[in-house]
Amino acid sequence: MSQVADREYTAHTADETVWVRVAATGEVLGVQLEPAVMKRPGAEIAARIQACADVAYFEGQVARRMEWEASGVPESAFSWMPTVADLESVRTRLRGL
Repeated sequence: MSQVADREYTAHTADETVWVRVAATGEVLGVQLEPAVMKRPGAEIAARIQACADVAYFEGQVARRMEWEASGVPESAFSWMPTVADLESVRTRLRGL
């Protein structure tokens, strides 16, 4: 297995009130909510958790994609995976929350 596949990825909101840790496979390994975020409506908290999870997952997928590109794996094997542009899109969404 690759080093990328064994890594964990973490993302947090700009105010650092929501943190999410994700395995390279996309499995959520942990969510941390700081007291300040608990004053927000539940739907807003959920959106922040989802956005953090998306960023962390996409970081892992983009790292894996780059690893495969570098090792000569045919593009057809990973064309479905998120791109750097996709990662930047979910990062922008997270920054907007």
